[in-house]
Amino acid sequence: MEKKIEKVFITGANGFIGRACANFLRTKGIDSCGIDFVANPEANVIAADLFAVDKWRGLLEGCDAVLHTAAVVSQALSEDETWRVNVLGTQVVLDAASQSGTGRFVHLSSVAALGFEHEGCMDESMPLRACGQPYRDTKIASEHLVLNYHTSGKVDGCIIRPADVYGPGSRPWVILPIEEMKKKKFLVPAEGMFGPVYVDDLIKGIYLALTKPAASGQIFQLSGFGEVSNLEYFGYLAKMVGLKKVPSVSSKLAIAGTTVFEKAVHLTGRTTEINPLTMIMLSRPSADYSHAKAKKLLGYKPGVTLDKGMQHCAAWLRQQGMIK
Repeated sequence: MEKKIEKVFITGANGFIGRACANFLRTKGIDSCGIDFVANPEANVIAADLFAVDKWRGLLEGCDAVLHTAAVVSQALSEDETWRVNVLGTQVVLDAASQSGTGRFVHLSSVAALGFEHEGCMDESMPLRACGQPYRDTKIASEHLVLNYHTSGKVDGCIIRPADVYGPGSRPWVILPIEEMKKKKFLVPAEGMFGPVYVDDLIKGIYLALTKPAASGQIFQLSGFGEVSNLEYFGYLAKMVGLKKVPSVSSKLAIAGTTVFEKAVHLTGRTTEINPLTMIMLSRPSADYSHAKAKKLLGYKPGVTLDKGMQHCAAWLRQQGMIK
């Protein structure tokens, strides 16, 4: 059975995932609205900060669910900046949803909450440990908030941990690698693993979390067809720009090199995603994120293989003029 939903409020509505969700909801006859940095009147999205509640509270009224995707998804910003958005911002949206009587609250976390040092298959039962990495630690804290509000009866919460989401329009896992490969500036740790999930599969899983009663109070990992090596995943993109293989170095060298590079960039007053924390993430010994729980409780099943997903990415990149 599905929970009847007529309208969903989306934070980060213009983002890669938020926008894809809104488009999918429309195919199901479900309206959406939301907030982002830039307005999109056609999609009923207004320009507003998470903390400017008075600007967007009216949109939230009358919605049956909240999809909270807005977050700092970066390894480059400070702990304070990341905490403000990922934790305090989440609490602001939780409070507004609670006060408005909104039903289901689906929070987009990340498999980064599990950490990057594990081996073997990882599921939702694994304990989470803060370690001083701002993105990872704030995802753990935001999950705690959502579960707290759920157990207190303030919202009907559900947490989604996407694996590594790729697809047409994905900036970190498609656009940026292609841009850097074309400039001959791309490197990955040779030993690392990657956990790809195609965006359409993730969106279908999010829809199930919004509509299935069994999702209430649960945490779900949404992954694809298993892990692959960095060399295999980024190898698809390398071939698109005419490279024979993915430029790679050892994990130790990648971490050491980006430590020096990041310090040099900081001297100019800028930040960079080419930093040690990104290399640590890409050096993980396992990216095998189980979706068995989502399959059992929600009926989730990925449908787009990596080979097929990369065909879609290549077609989109050609349309954008980014590859030939």
